[in-house]
This record gives sequence, structure tokens and C-alpha cells, in this order.
Amino acid sequence: MAQDPKYDLPTYTPTARGLHWLIALLIFIQLPLGFYMSYRGNEMPSVDEKGAPVKGVWDALTGFLYSSHKLVGLTVLALVVLRLLYRLTRGAPRSDPTVPPALTGISHLVHWGLYALLIAVPVIGYTAISYGDYLDVFGFHLPAITEKNEDLSKQVFEWHAIGAFLIIAFVTLHIAAAIYHRVVRKDRVVERMIPKRVA
Repeated sequence: MAQDPKYDLPTYTPTARGLHWLIALLIFIQLPLGFYMSYRGNEMPSVDEKGAPVKGVWDALTGFLYSSHKLVGLTVLALVVLRLLYRLTRGAPRSDPTVPPALTGISHLVHWGLYALLIAVPVIGYTAISYGDYLDVFGFHLPAITEKNEDLSKQVFEWHAIGAFLIIAFVTLHIAAAIYHRVVRKDRVVERMIPKRVA
């Protein structure tokens, strides 16, 4: 049976798909990396030079984790800005016409919320390390954007952590929606971000 041409949905371009999946991969690396490095540097049980119990392990591995987190965060920020500019200039495939408008609207809110968070959270993180003068990344000193202020650094780091939890919430919604469309509704929403199969 011939497919209804009205339901012949175009996919995102290879560039848009590539950026989407690369950003997704980096987020799935960045979030656990951030939580583990924070635990290791601030909460992991250790002992000081006198053998007394302390919290936090600051060694070469901890430094490597923090530098990696900063580098990945800057990379995510650059890629998300690039993805957003590409989206604004090139547009996106039309929505699946079988999806109710309310669901489409919620999808748009989640997508734009993720864009906002994936820009705001790295910027907040950079602001926090600038206030604390924690700008070293594998021996390279990033430019400061604020005066040093340890108290503000701690406060901004808390906002950064809240933002990370919000990203988790939005990503969870995004994945749940993809499963819902694919498994429950069995529509073609997810196909737009998956490469076309070659016949």
C-alpha cells in the first residue's frame, strides 16, 4: 500500500542529527562526571597527613575529573549555541500531524527549556569557577569574568547544582516522551531525529 504523502515526514538534517546525538552523549558523560567529582572532592572519606579522618580527596585524579568537567562543559555550551543557531536559521521538520497540538506544545516547551538550561548551566558554572578562581583546565588558565569572591562562588555553585538537577528532569521527560511516541502512540515523531534507512 502506498504511504499517504501527507504523512511522509522529513527528518532533521544530518548536521542537526549529529549535533543532537553528540550533545546527548556529552550530557550523559558530564552529569555523572560532575556528581562524582563533587563527591570525591568534598565528601569522599579520607585521612589527612596526620591520619585524622577528613572529607574530600584532592589528588591527581580529582584534578583530572574537575578539568575534564570544565572542558566538557565548555564544549557542550559551544555545541548547544551552534545547534541553536543552526535551528534558528535552518528551521526544523514539520511536526507529525497525527500528534495532538497539546502534546506538540509540551514537546516544544521541553525542547526550548533544555536549550535554555544547556546554555545557562555551563555559564553559571563558569561564573562560579571565576568567582572562586578555579580556572585551571589541564594547566591552562581560563580567563576570569568576575572578581574573586569565595562566598559568591559557593552560592553560584549551588545554583549550578540545581541547574544540573533540572537538566536531569528535562532529559528524563525528553526520553520518556520519545518512548511514549515510539512504543505507545507508535507515531513517527522519533523518526525525525533518526537517520533514514537506506532501502
